[in-house]
Amino acid sequence: MPVRGRLSRVFAVAALALGAGLAAEAPAAGFSLDSASVKPRKAFFDAPGEVAIRFRFSAPGPSDVSVRIAGAGAGEVRRYELGQLDPGQRHVVRWDGLTSTRRAAPDGHYRVLVGPTGAELATAGRLRLIGHHHPIRGPHGGRGGVGEFGAARNGGRIHQGFDATARCGTPLVAARGGTVVRRRFHPSLDGHYVVISGRKEGLTYRYSHLTRPAEVAKGDRVFTGQVLGYVGRTGNAASTPCHLHFELRTKGGRLLDPEPFLRAWDRHS
Repeated sequence: MPVRGRLSRVFAVAALALGAGLAAEAPAAGFSLDSASVKPRKAFFDAPGEVAIRFRFSAPGPSDVSVRIAGAGAGEVRRYELGQLDPGQRHVVRWDGLTSTRRAAPDGHYRVLVGPTGAELATAGRLRLIGHHHPIRGPHGGRGGVGEFGAARNGGRIHQGFDATARCGTPLVAARGGTVVRRRFHPSLDGHYVVISGRKEGLTYRYSHLTRPAEVAKGDRVFTGQVLGYVGRTGNAASTPCHLHFELRTKGGRLLDPEPFLRAWDRHS
């Protein structure tokens, strides 16, 4: 066979193989996202119940489906490759608020995209992810300068947290899900108090002056927004208005001023 003929045959075989490869990666023809929903639209990180992404699609047959969660600033934070799914059925994916590297996704607005693997995906819904909940579930205020972080106390002490006032018996909830590391009673300071190590962030949260022992025990796994106890006046708060003494510490034990955090959380709780 002439050289020219052999080369033509080689190029023809190569082109055929390349075409077959491209066809294998192409999305199934006729894929259509028929219905989709994302709930809740406002989700707290590590709250009871995960974000539910529900969808139904049409296609000539079973299709490989991808689900992507992307934020405006963070880009894609999580991707699910679901493999072969049957058309015409309802499918559900649940997102726990973690990224693909198992870190907590940043607070912000996210778009959920669904479609055939390897093709352009369609928007299935949107949500806002919020990392923290204000710890008082009900009307609340402050004690003024005496309740601020760093305020002077007897014996040369300083105030190590922030005092948020509320009616006695108002529910106190976990500002962040995590693990209970301490649940005790201190008669001359905190009264009934509980300390929680926040999940996926390295902060601890102290809730003091509860009316009675916290409704969780040491070692318990708690969730964002879960009731821990109730605003009270135990410990050295007996002569003060009912309030929550709230402390924030880093993993290394460094105290943080809770007030800016509480103000931010109050805006969306």
